[in-house]
Amino acid sequence: MSAGAMTTETNPEVLVIGGGPAGSCAAARLRQHGLRVLVVEKCAFPRFHIGESLLPAGNSVLAEIGALEKIKGGGFVPKYGAEFHRADGSATKKVLFSRGHVPGLDSAFQVERARFDALLLDHARSLGAEVRMETAVRSVDRDGAGYRVVLAAASGARTITVPWVIDSTGRDPGLMSDQKRALEPAPFPKRMAVYTHFHGVARTEGPEGGNILVVRIEGGWFWLIPIDAERTSVGIVTTVAAFRAAGQTPENYFHQAVAGSVKLTELLGRATPTMGFHVTSDYSYFRRELAQERLVLAGDAAGFFDPIFSSGVYMATWSGTTAADLVARAHAAGRTLTPRECRGYSRTVKRHAGVFQKLIAAFYDDDAFDVFMCEQVPSYLAPAITSIVAGHANLTWGLWWRFKVFLLFCRMQRHWKIVKPPTAKAAPMAG
Repeated sequence: MSAGAMTTETNPEVLVIGGGPAGSCAAARLRQHGLRVLVVEKCAFPRFHIGESLLPAGNSVLAEIGALEKIKGGGFVPKYGAEFHRADGSATKKVLFSRGHVPGLDSAFQVERARFDALLLDHARSLGAEVRMETAVRSVDRDGAGYRVVLAAASGARTITVPWVIDSTGRDPGLMSDQKRALEPAPFPKRMAVYTHFHGVARTEGPEGGNILVVRIEGGWFWLIPIDAERTSVGIVTTVAAFRAAGQTPENYFHQAVAGSVKLTELLGRATPTMGFHVTSDYSYFRRELAQERLVLAGDAAGFFDPIFSSGVYMATWSGTTAADLVARAHAAGRTLTPRECRGYSRTVKRHAGVFQKLIAAFYDDDAFDVFMCEQVPSYLAPAITSIVAGHANLTWGLWWRFKVFLLFCRMQRHWKIVKPPTAKAAPMAG
């Protein structure tokens, strides 16, 4: 067959576009429902990706699709909590997942995404999903009771027809449609990240050495994620406007921010990068409609707010399996998704993400951050906030009212300063 030849196939019942966590989990779940699944991924795995810190709430999703034991055996760094620091070193907040309000959320993992994503995709393949790597989707068009999809690979172009499509292409703008162009009003300013991997980052001894460290700076923050015994993922999240105003290269912008922080200088003073710096932008967006009659968006293809509380991979795996369940029910009934089901999926995903959105807003607000960092807030609130930080976004009554009280304290702080901010420490000397 020539490189440009076209063939038509009708075998798959669901096409999953994208082999990241959302697509892999969707494919695995669909196979559990007995559906024929084709996953197409434009890259060759393993491949570098950011977003290396998992949440305990994601363990239940991985367990449901049968992948958790494989993750546990993957040699990843255990994560028992998170540490939040002020850039000047004046305050530290340790969040230990085991102290949360919801039982069973004691730990997660810090993962090298190249291995983690490949492991999840291999798991979907082991359940019977067909996987085609280095295959791009050129177009997706309605065709009767399904979609006509043009795939492109090194061997040439192919056309398949499928009843269902789950789009899990992440923030990739390559497969844009009217559905994906329609966005909700952005709740946050446009942000971006500059990041790389380092050797020699200072770590705490023992189990706490696997925790994610978050260092809040003016207008943004740094993450420090240990991904193996030697390497640490380090990145700065800032606004696009602030970066442009600085007029610097990404690397210089990164290093200047480190030099201006007592805490970051302490942690990174002896560290050396192991590769070049990467830049990712387009944080803070959500599509208006996440589902149509036969097409569902999952993971970052649906939306993403901010990586501050490591919700990205969890939201991807959870929305991927939720989308798969939605498709499987309708397919078993021999019908398309109803308007009510489409609205319900969109509301459910956005409500889930909305819990993180409120926590993100509190993090960036100076007064609310004072409340978050304070050790003297009422003791009945701390376990609830810990469980939400651990990813428990399906708020039970006990979590809901405690979270509401916490947000009330955050608003009160603007007017009455119920929490006294710490005294700033001196910045490091230049040179």
